[in-house]
Amino acid sequence: MSADVQIVLVNMPMSAIERPSLALGLLKSVLTRAGLRSKIVYANIWFLEYAGLADYNMLEGSPPEDALVDWLFAGIAFPDFEADHDVFLDRYFERNPIHPNKGLAERRAHFRELRSLIGGFIDWTADKILEQRPAMVGCTSTFTQHVPSLALLRRLSERSPGLVTLMGGANCESVMGRTTHARFPWVDYVVSGEADALIGALCCDILNHGRDIPSADLPFGVFGPGHREAGYPATSMGDSVPRAVVENMDNLPLPDFSDYFAELGRSLYADRVYPGLPMEFSRGCWWGARSPCTFCGLNGGSMTYRQKPAGQAAEEMIEMSARYGSSRIEAVDNILALDYVEKTLPRLTALPDKLAIFFEVKANLKRHEVEKLAAAGVRWIQPGIESLDTRALKLMGKGTTSAHNVQLLKWCRQYGVRVSWSILWGFPGESDAWYGEMASWLPLLHHLQPGHAVRLRYQRYSPYHRAADKHGLKLRPAASYRSVYPLSEPDLADQVYYFEDCEDSDVGGHFAARDANRRPGLHAVTQGIDAWLKAWYEPKLPMLSMRDSGDEITVEDTRAIAVEPEHRVKSLAREILLAADEGMPDARLRERLSTANVMQTEIDEAIADMIARKLIVRLDARLVGLPLWNPYTPMPAPTAFPGGYFDRRVMPVRPPRE
Repeated sequence: MSADVQIVLVNMPMSAIERPSLALGLLKSVLTRAGLRSKIVYANIWFLEYAGLADYNMLEGSPPEDALVDWLFAGIAFPDFEADHDVFLDRYFERNPIHPNKGLAERRAHFRELRSLIGGFIDWTADKILEQRPAMVGCTSTFTQHVPSLALLRRLSERSPGLVTLMGGANCESVMGRTTHARFPWVDYVVSGEADALIGALCCDILNHGRDIPSADLPFGVFGPGHREAGYPATSMGDSVPRAVVENMDNLPLPDFSDYFAELGRSLYADRVYPGLPMEFSRGCWWGARSPCTFCGLNGGSMTYRQKPAGQAAEEMIEMSARYGSSRIEAVDNILALDYVEKTLPRLTALPDKLAIFFEVKANLKRHEVEKLAAAGVRWIQPGIESLDTRALKLMGKGTTSAHNVQLLKWCRQYGVRVSWSILWGFPGESDAWYGEMASWLPLLHHLQPGHAVRLRYQRYSPYHRAADKHGLKLRPAASYRSVYPLSEPDLADQVYYFEDCEDSDVGGHFAARDANRRPGLHAVTQGIDAWLKAWYEPKLPMLSMRDSGDEITVEDTRAIAVEPEHRVKSLAREILLAADEGMPDARLRERLSTANVMQTEIDEAIADMIARKLIVRLDARLVGLPLWNPYTPMPAPTAFPGGYFDRRVMPVRPPRE
């Protein structure tokens, strides 16, 4: 880094090393536009080298609500806080069963050793930053980055008292940011909300006035030293804490990722990282503004949907790909804009060399929309499937059905689009019987891409958090945070992102075998998902596909549940299979066939035959056909994720870093 850097922006652990920080890349571009010199430090990459691959993988996979990363860094962030570490570790291992080949005592000792080594990493990181003689250092904080960021900024303030410190990011929104600022005085400024429109002017003022900016002169959504004396501003919206919002995204600059690629090029792990480019085309959620999903807190204090013009989105993807030499584009949007299918995809489809793109979408996409996405290079989506039971989906407010979700999985396998999805469990008001019913037909889907069974998490800002009483919940901060933060219970409730129901008897995010008798339906689903995943680890993936000659459909079936390896489907059965391919309502199919003078008994027999052959399933009063059409497009490998891929399989030799 050059010696004339004014502002250092830091990306602390844990943040994926296979992609740059979109937030900091965008802020750097805004600062450059304001005439300020800044540098982004990727301390998350440094931490990988410091901790080693095995421990990094373990920490990255640790559930964030169990606060393991926060606990490791808490000794530096809060050196005077003496928590009961045995209580923390007891809870952690109860919620996260250890590997059978690892002794519990050995794991506990290792975690304590890791915690003792964090000070060395923070000191080393602080040294590297202070070498640049910056006037300001800011950290972005999302998920498990909060306590690591507090630890670094505390050490920097101790080492360089004149240095001005800042924090922002999702963990600093509204009441979380206010609590961070009020309780941790070594953080001089905190931005609550979206900083893009205000960061340039704010940093200019800080460079001129340091910590002495009057409270009244700070932008809306920014907390400064003066607020600790004069009190914090309030609004009439939401939780009454100011939150900065960018109303129009059209003029935001493209993010600057140059520091990431420079740092990655110096990393010992450079040859194992295939970077993706995170990009943003919208903020908020148009579906959530209509019907918020009960569990989702990702939009913070504002669900208001804003998007970039469809044509601009395509051109920005093309420009960023050319600038950084990567075809992998990860859209971080909560949901695909409604007009992008018709107005953005054609430009991308026309490219001679396709990009590899990821989008989050709503699960009620039509077949032709999935086909258009695939043709444009969108080879990976996260559709918010969340369950294969319509009653559970209704509890979530998803606005989709089991039939929608199965059809989408089928079309994605048809057109070679990989899907990130899961079956969430643990919802207030759910019935275990629903899971038992779902488990009975999961084997029919083994030719489609499997998901995972995941325990529901209670997040701040979600409807479950905002209206806990309405849902019969008594939420409190996740208990692990009591071993992390030196805060009172009310302050802790204002600081953390994850909560738990104090009357919930489920333990952790893993469904334990000991709970099988209490929840046999859920136990059957978790076993069914395991069997489905296992089928996809076989050398040859299961397949159910069909060809139509016009008179006869030939179906080939290699699923473990197959009745026959080949089916010949003719006449009435063929008509039913074709109708089921589109997920036709049972009643509509019967009405159509009855006009052709087909007897109801014949229809009943033909449908029963197709169900018995396991070629269709009845969901939500619809007949859903399961076979793909042959030919079908191969799916991208898991290593092709557009957000980047990090090959963790081999440990490189680690020479000492200068």
